[in-house]
Amino acid sequence: MQPASAQEDDGEQASRWTIGAALGHGKRENPFVASDDMALNAIIDLAWYGERWFFDNGDIGFMFEETARFSANALITFNNERNYFSYLSNGSSGLDIFNLRQLAEDKGLAFPGIAGGETPDLGLLNSEQLEELVFKDLDTSLPKRKFAINSGIEMLYISAWGDLQAQILTDVSGTHHGQSAWFAYSYPWITETSEFSLTLGAEWKSRDLVDYYYGVSRSEVIDGRPAYAGKAGINGVIRVSASRVLSEHWRLVGILERESLSSAIRNSPIIERGSVNTAFLGLYYQFK
Repeated sequence: MQPASAQEDDGEQASRWTIGAALGHGKRENPFVASDDMALNAIIDLAWYGERWFFDNGDIGFMFEETARFSANALITFNNERNYFSYLSNGSSGLDIFNLRQLAEDKGLAFPGIAGGETPDLGLLNSEQLEELVFKDLDTSLPKRKFAINSGIEMLYISAWGDLQAQILTDVSGTHHGQSAWFAYSYPWITETSEFSLTLGAEWKSRDLVDYYYGVSRSEVIDGRPAYAGKAGINGVIRVSASRVLSEHWRLVGILERESLSSAIRNSPIIERGSVNTAFLGLYYQFK
């Protein structure tokens, strides 16, 4: 989102659009077990700022307080943790191939085959074949979680020593009935042709939010996937972004981000990573 100082030089709050697209190569890791990482090959940048209302890449807000350095906004946004579930593999069971092989061995399923009489080699079976062998007709898929719509307050403050951002949000869609709070400090380095930014952030997630996206209910329990009740926790984020102007419309852009997951998320049996890394490098074209 644009800071409060991003106004016209004459002080007028004219409506303005930002329309752009970045094409390149990148990925965001998926912390769930037996999941695929998310490819980042195209990123759309779409924002509109009016006198009070604004739309910023999916966020809808109303600016009710503004000075040269400070702004306070009412905000509606989406929770993006639902995206992880779109990249689950292994029949979406949340079990990796090594656990599936161990379960097959523990159940004594390496039995002689009907044709040929040879014992099947579990090491030659893929994930889907192992799931079919271990669970037979049992539905092992982890139910997809829903998107949540969050609403709350956002505050931005800019100064010579850096920028501060804070958000307090609650689920207004009734999806998980949880809350989250975000606080970040960013320091930009700006030259005539380049811009660099370092961001340090922390996000608190409530028990209901963590339990909905990362917990395992009793109805979802299967061998190798025990029940788990989520708790509140704090994720830490460090992000470095850079851009260099190539022409009037073109820029070279890049981002590196590491999100350290709280123990409340890491301890879930459907999570295998303690952090989520994101990287992207590409060319950005600004239409307007």
